Order: sequence, then structure tokens, then C-alpha cells
Amino acid sequence: MAAALIGVASGAAGISGAARAALSGNGASAAVPEASRGAESAWQQAKSSKPPMRTKNAAPSHAAQSADENKGQQRGAETAAASEPEQPLEPLSESWEARFAWGIYYSKMACLAAEHRAGSWALDRKGSWAGVPQQMLRAEDLLAEAVEAAPEDQQRGKLAERALRLYYHAKWLAERNHATACEWRYREASRLAHQSRRNVLASHALGRLGYFLMHWRRTHEAREVLQDSRRLSQKSNPLAPYLLGLLDRQAFTSDVNRLTHAEELIIHAGEQPSADLEWERQKLIQEIAYWREATDSVMSCWSTSDAAHIAICLLGHLFFQG
Repeated sequence: MAAALIGVASGAAGISGAARAALSGNGASAAVPEASRGAESAWQQAKSSKPPMRTKNAAPSHAAQSADENKGQQRGAETAAASEPEQPLEPLSESWEARFAWGIYYSKMACLAAEHRAGSWALDRKGSWAGVPQQMLRAEDLLAEAVEAAPEDQQRGKLAERALRLYYHAKWLAERNHATACEWRYREASRLAHQSRRNVLASHALGRLGYFLMHWRRTHEAREVLQDSRRLSQKSNPLAPYLLGLLDRQAFTSDVNRLTHAEELIIHAGEQPSADLEWERQKLIQEIAYWREATDSVMSCWSTSDAAHIAICLLGHLFFQG
């Protein structure tokens, strides 16, 4: 509240900028979990207990739900099979197909394990130089060897599968706050996906890394990663613009033009990959709509149940708009 009143009193951006800036610091923290909460719940696909709110400013939901092939791939990257995979029939041997099949099997088993049942851990000497479950490292070694040994006409497809498994490994580690190990895998998954011409997956991996970097309060790095995610692909990539909007809304509280651009990123980002994130986005869209309407009419100040918002709005009109 004090910060909000200072913003109004400064007069730098008038009621619109000051009032909207007053909430910008809260916006990003509301959508990104506190470090003590962990981040796993943010990616649950179950419906939120609070349904998304709709406003006339909200981007149409049907536009975000287009059933194209890339959207299906993106959804698939969030819903690994919950049942235990079947062991490959072919014994592990010099055959690249067998090594690849066993790599997939060990990868899925590692991602299904709870942290306390992940088995022994080892130092990841080939990548992150951090502790990683031994079974996960075994899977990564087998997949890397198999892809390298695969015939040239199959390498691209198998490389894309390897990138996807690294993405799953990064997600498992990130949700348990193993930052160093997960960061390397998100970046490597993006690199391999881009190499195999799967730019949607490449940008998707960087978008998730950007989310977790925000969660770990590494905002400067998060901004760079999210910008890279958008450069790789703007198709089926709603997370990156939304998170960039949150970061910019925090950073540019005294610049109305940049603040407005940040709000537009949030509004037009599209439906988010989890119910919790989409609910937070809709909540922010409602707040943005409130302040925009309040800029034009003092009567709009009363269209909220939040007493702090009403006070900020009325003070803004009193001091800066006569």
C-alpha cells in the first residue's frame, strides 16, 4: 500500500501508470511460486479449484486451444505416462536399437520415481557437474550412444526423442529444486531439439527454464532465456510472452509505454500450460482492465471490492486529474 501511494504521489505516470505500477511488483510473485512452496503444483493439469475469470479484455480461449500438431506436442511434453513402462524385449547389446529402447525405459523409470526412491545418485561428469540419479544418467548415456550409432536417415527423429527425454529429466529435477542439474538439461534439450528441427520443443524447454529461473529469483537470466524461447518459436508458445510480461511489469513501473506493452503480452499470451498459471493470468487481466477503465472515469474506481485499489484510484484522480 505504501509503495502504491508513493507511486501515485510521484505523478510520473498519472493514475494509469501509477496505479498499474502499484500492482506490478505483486503480479509476478503471485504467478510464480515462492521458493519455499516448490514449483511442482504449478504444472498440474487438473482443473484449478478456482475457475479462470473472464473479462472483455481477455484473449479468446478458443484461439489458445487450436488443435494443431505443435500444440499436441506441447501438451504431450507435460503428460508423461503414469504407469510403469514395459521392459524392452531385446537384451541390451551392441545393437543401437536395443540401447535406445533401454535408454527410453530407464528414462521413464527415473521420471516416475519419487525423490526418496530414485536410487543411488552420482556426479554428472558429462554435463552439469551436479548430483543426478544414477538411473537417469544411465538413460542419458544409452540414448546418446544409440543416436550416434543410428543410421543417418533415422538420426534426426531419434535425436528429437532424446531431446524430449532430457526435457523430462530437467522437469523432474526442477520440480525438486535441483537447479544446476535441471538447468543444463533444459538448455541441452533445447539445443538438441533445435538441431533436429523441432523448434517448438526447443522453445518449450527454454520457456520452462525461464519459469524456474524466475522461481529461483534469477530474473535477469530468466529474461534472456525467455527472449531466446520466443526467437526460436512464437507458435504454440504461450508461456514465454506471459512470463516476459510479468518481468516487464515489475521492471518498468515508471514507464507507461513499456508497462502497457508488458500488459499486452500478458493479455495476448494465450492459455497457459497449467490451470494454476492460467487462473493467475486471468486474474491479472481483470486487474489490468480495472486500472484501464479507472483511468477514464472516477466512477470506475468503485468497480472492485479491494479497498486499497479504490483508495489509490481516488487519490490518483484527486491529485492528477482534477
